[in-house]
Amino acid sequence: MPFLASIEGRSAFGRPPPPPETSRGGSILFTASSTSGISIPNSADVQMGTGDFTIEWFQYQLAGSGSFQRIFSIGSYPSQSIAASQEGSDTSKAIYVWASGGVQQGTVRNLQGAWYHFAITRASGSLRVFLGGTQIGTTAANSTNFNDAANVLRIGNESSTSSGAAFNGYITNFHWVKGTALYTANFTPPTQPITPVANTRLLLRATTSGTVLSDSSGTGKVATGTGATWNSLTPF
Repeated sequence: MPFLASIEGRSAFGRPPPPPETSRGGSILFTASSTSGISIPNSADVQMGTGDFTIEWFQYQLAGSGSFQRIFSIGSYPSQSIAASQEGSDTSKAIYVWASGGVQQGTVRNLQGAWYHFAITRASGSLRVFLGGTQIGTTAANSTNFNDAANVLRIGNESSTSSGAAFNGYITNFHWVKGTALYTANFTPPTQPITPVANTRLLLRATTSGTVLSDSSGTGKVATGTGATWNSLTPF
């Protein structure tokens, strides 16, 4: 069942970038090349199963992005297990949440030139998508078993990388929580770097240039990156 929403006329929690504050971390700049992205090895921690979960991140989109750029994906089109993408022209992007090949969609407008916080949650079989702390669209029933054990989790591209799926811009505080839906109603997005909570399985805060791929979750995930470098730009 399509999950369609429009945030036209609402606040999208877009903020112009503040001056660099390295004490508050930074972000990962993706070059949008055919091989760019960050890879996290597959494990039980990234397989959400049928339970509750939260996936959240901050992003700052640059012009010239691919027409179906992935924010993250386990698997590749048309058989991805779970993924989020921005589809369409630079100034009119539709947010797609992919669930084992099916798509749930939230329509937005221009996401360029400002920081935005996104969150995808599932609580007791109810899937919600939030932009800037505001739920976009209606709650969707979802009991998909996200159990792909073969493909890596790729941030900024698909598991099988391509230029069309490559994200062009900055991502930071990418947070993967298995077993807990942190948001089930409208909320105020984080105003400082995210800290791990119970059931956090991955947290990429891009704190410094030397720790751009370091996992702050406490689970010791090893991330590898291509065309992904540290930048001082931060939403905080």
